[in-house]
Amino acid sequence: MKIFNKTAGEYCRHCLPFKRKYHYVFHLEYYFSKFIGPFRFLFFKKKNSRNGKYGNLWGLIFEILSFLKIAEFVAEPEKTKLFNRDLIFFEEARKRNLEISAVKFLGKYINEFRFIYQKKRYYYEGAPLTLKSAKVEMDNKGVFKNLLQNHHLPAAEGKVFVSRTEAIKWGEKIGYPLVVKPNSGSLSSHLTCPVGSEIELQQAIKIAKIYRPDFIVEKYVKGNLYRASVIAEKYVFVCQKERANVVGDGQSTIQELIRIKNSDPRRGETDQKNTTLHKIPLNDELEENIQSQGLAPESILPRNKKIYLQNKAILSQGCDIIDCPNIHPDNQSLFLKIAWLLQTDLVGLDFICPDIGQSYQKQETAILEANSLPYIDMHQYPSQGQSRPIAKLVWDIVLKDLSNGRREL
Repeated sequence: MKIFNKTAGEYCRHCLPFKRKYHYVFHLEYYFSKFIGPFRFLFFKKKNSRNGKYGNLWGLIFEILSFLKIAEFVAEPEKTKLFNRDLIFFEEARKRNLEISAVKFLGKYINEFRFIYQKKRYYYEGAPLTLKSAKVEMDNKGVFKNLLQNHHLPAAEGKVFVSRTEAIKWGEKIGYPLVVKPNSGSLSSHLTCPVGSEIELQQAIKIAKIYRPDFIVEKYVKGNLYRASVIAEKYVFVCQKERANVVGDGQSTIQELIRIKNSDPRRGETDQKNTTLHKIPLNDELEENIQSQGLAPESILPRNKKIYLQNKAILSQGCDIIDCPNIHPDNQSLFLKIAWLLQTDLVGLDFICPDIGQSYQKQETAILEANSLPYIDMHQYPSQGQSRPIAKLVWDIVLKDLSNGRREL
C-alpha cells in the first residue's frame, strides 16, 4: 500500500511541479511569432531589453494603469506572494531606505518593481539590473545553442525540429542516449532523458510536442548539473544542483531520513514562493523512485549510502543547492565570454560536467541553456556551503552606476 500523498491527476504530469492543465498558449505563441517575425517587439516585452526608451515606456504604462486603478504600486507587498529571487532585492532595497514598491496588475503581483532614487523613478523586472539588449534571444534554447556552436563553445550536439520523422532520423544518426525537450520553457517541463531507443525517442517527441510544436533533440551528456550566474559581465557565482536525496546513517529508515531533512527550517513547502529551499515532496514519483532501487520507505539505508528521490533537479522538488567556491579559471572565463556574447548584465547558465574544479577543455562538458531571469537567490541561500551576498552586490552596482550616470533602467 502506498503511504505518500498522490499528485493531483488533473494537472499535466509532464509539467509538474508546475501546475498546468493546458498548453495552448505556448502553441499560439509559437505560430504567432512565425507571423509577426521582426515586428514582435511591438507586441511583447523582452526580459532582456529593459534599457533605454523601452524601460521608460513600460514605466509610463504602469503609471497610467495605476492612475486608472488597473494596476497599483504596493509598498508593503505580501511576502508569500513574491518569489525569493525577487524578494531578496526588495528587502535589500528596504535596508538601504530606498522607496520601493511591487507592481500589482488586476490584483496579482506580476514580478515588476518600481524604486525611487535621487527623486527619479526606475522600473525593473525581477532583478534591478540594466539588462542590455541581447544579441540573441537567450531563452530560446535553439537560438542559444546555435550561438554556442557558432563560437565553438561546449554545447550538447543537437538541433531544433518540428518534424517527428526528421528528428528520429537525426537521432538515430548521432546515436543514443539522447535528450528531448521543448524549444522553450523552464523547470524541465516535458523533458525526457536519457532516451535510449527509437521507441523511447518517439514517445519523448510526443511528450515534447504537447508543450509546443518545436523541440530539441540533443546528445545526452553525463555529469553533475551546475548553475553559473554571471552579473555585470564581471562576477561569476556557481552552485551545484543535486536532485532530492537522502544519505543513510545505518539506523534510520528512508521515511525517517526524509522527515529529518524536511525538518530543516530553511526548507519551505513545495508551493511556497518566498523560500529558496523546499521540502522533498512526498508523492508518487518519490515512491516509484524508491521502489525502482529495490527499496521501500521502511528500508534502512546503510551508512553513507545516498539514494535519489526525485527525477528533476529543481528547487520545488527538494533539490540540494551546493555552493562551489573552487571554479577552474577556464570555466570562469567561459561563463564570462558567454555573458559578453549575449551582451547582458544578468544570465543564469545551466552547465553539466563531471567536476567544475577541472577545466571544461579536459572533460566532456556542455552548456545546456541560458536563463534571462534566473533564480539567483540560490547563491544567497544554498543548502550547503557559503552564502553569497547577491542582493547587496547587485544594488551596489546599480546605485553606483545611477549615481555616475552610467545606467538606465
